[in-house]
Order: sequence, then C-alpha cells, then structure tokens
Amino acid sequence: MVSRVYNRVAPRYDEDWSGIYAAARARCMRQIAAQLDATDKPLEIVDLGVGTGNSLADLRRLVPLGNCTGFDLSTGMLTEAAHKLKNDATLIQADAINASTYLKPASIDLALCHFILSFVDTDRLLQMLQGLLKPGGLVSLATSTQQSLRELHSGRFRRSGQLLGVRRSLRKAATPVDHQQCLETLQSHGFEIVVEHLHRQPICFESFSDVRDWALNSGWVALSLEGQTGLRVACATVAFALARVFMHPLYPINAVNEISIVLARKPLLQPACDEHKISSNIRSGGPRPIAAKGDSTSRLRVSDSATGNHDGL
Repeated sequence: MVSRVYNRVAPRYDEDWSGIYAAARARCMRQIAAQLDATDKPLEIVDLGVGTGNSLADLRRLVPLGNCTGFDLSTGMLTEAAHKLKNDATLIQADAINASTYLKPASIDLALCHFILSFVDTDRLLQMLQGLLKPGGLVSLATSTQQSLRELHSGRFRRSGQLLGVRRSLRKAATPVDHQQCLETLQSHGFEIVVEHLHRQPICFESFSDVRDWALNSGWVALSLEGQTGLRVACATVAFALARVFMHPLYPINAVNEISIVLARKPLLQPACDEHKISSNIRSGGPRPIAAKGDSTSRLRVSDSATGNHDGL
C-alpha cells in the first residue's frame, strides 16, 4: 500500500504543499554543513528514504561525495530520483531496514533518515545504523511527531479526526510522541546528540484540497490504509469523501506542523563494560575486557537556535 500511494504522488511530490519538506530539509542541510564544512575527503553516504533525491542533490553542493546509495520502496520515487541524480548515486528498491544487506559494515560516513520513522521499526533501524556507520559517523534524522497538526483531530475537529482515523494511524506507527522522545530514543541506542532542533511551522488549510494534498504527500493516507482489508479501504475512501462535504464550513483551518530534526553521532569509542559484566566474565572464565583509551568525557550538545522564515514545523 505504501509503495502504491507513493508511486501515484511521485510526479508531483516535489510540489511540496506549504513548503513543509523544503523547510525541514534546509534545516537538516545546515546542521550537516556546519559539522562537515572542513571535510575535503569524499564521503560515503546512504539515504534510507531517498524519495525523489532532493537531499542527495542538496548534499552535492555542500560536501564532497564518494559512493552514495539511496533506498526506497517506491519505483515512482526512484524514477524521479534517477532523473535528478544522474550517475551520482546507486538507487535500490528495498526497505530501509534491509540496507545492511547491500552495504558493508562500518562503511558509512553519513546516513540520512528523513521522514521514514512512521514506516519502519525504529529500534531495528537504529541498531542497523550502529553497524553501518563508521566510528564518528553521523546520522541526520527528521521526523514528524504525534504533536504535529493536532488541530486536525482535536477540539472542534475531534469527530472528523475519528472519522478519518488520524489518532489510530498515529498509534500504530512508530512516529515519536514528541521531540524529547526522539532524542531519548537516539541516546538509548548509543548515539551522541550533536545538534537538535524542534521545527514548528504554522500551516493554513484553506480548503479540503489542501487537506487532501497534505494527506497524500505526507504519507498519512498510506500509513492509515496500510494492512487494511479491501472493505476497510473502501470505508475509509467514503469517509474521506464525506469529510469533504461536512468540513467545508470549517475552513480555513490553522494548524502547526511539528518536526523533530536531529544530527547525531556514533561514538568514536564504544562504552566500556560495567563492573558487573567484567566480574561476570572473570567468574565464568570469559575474556577480560580491554580498557578503552582516550578521553571519555561526553560531547557537548549544541543547541540549534538559529531562526529564519521557516522556524517551526
């Protein structure tokens, strides 16, 4: 279902209704450029949700590229990316969670995970990235949170939100509850937060056409219908049509889109074993751990407080 929906929207995906993705991508690129500005060696990069190739195209202008690989389930999206990137990237139709099948361990300098957390098992994804990234490698993450566009399914729109199954779709996805949960999840998987930003962007839905365009391009329709039976899909289609009629007097609708944007790093040194594990190994005759050398001081987390026309999503 997800790939079919994105195959349909691929030709017009870059229209980016309300500039939601362009604003978030620009923030991601600024975070990456600030960390890699002095780099002169070609970087090994993987985009785990390459879409139409915009992020890799932007990176061409910012950092020296080595081997670039892009993954996506949608053939339509990959076709658009191929036109945009030419020979600058290897494009593979596969689930992001299976990227390690195609890439060597500890081979990646930078991994892009933009707007894919709602479609994958986050824990498995981050575990895989720990294996793919070189020590000191970076992961750029951008994801909507469950606080995003709450105005469409709360308050006076509570009934229409129930009709369209918005909250149900959010619950069954891996979409983070909020920005803080996104940070904590990365840290729980051993990543160091380099820079983070909660992007909140006001949006005005002037008509049902705006809601439809957002629902399609954001992937919410695919997320909502994933795994549903034919009857449920038909019912959802009818509900969407009814919403067009009954929500008409309620426009314009003012809402806020919220996106968590984080640049994190795989540590140069893996954490040392704790004393309990050491003593257990000694008692069981297992190997004694070798103490890691170097400074164990945790890195300072820099707050990304720059402002601009697109602050807030």
